[in-house]
Amino acid sequence: MQDPAERRIERRRSVFLQASICAMDGRQITSCSIQDTSRSGCKIISDELDIIPDALVLGILGETFVGRVMWREGDMAGVEFISDAAQ
Repeated sequence: MQDPAERRIERRRSVFLQASICAMDGRQITSCSIQDTSRSGCKIISDELDIIPDALVLGILGETFVGRVMWREGDMAGVEFISDAAQ
């Protein structure tokens, strides 16, 4: 299996942000930490990955982003941003 880092098209920036995770219907699921981010996605860290749906809405610094989980490993997951939910 190819390392997720090798499939990146854009450079990611290291960050440490808190975010909320909601289902597509707006129901609050849990919170997470964001370890790195780019224009197209981010890496999240959560002890509750098993309850996080594949399609989700991330609340980050007062903005919301629709995304989908592309991979999961341990307590980390890669999320691809599909769109800005505010648009």
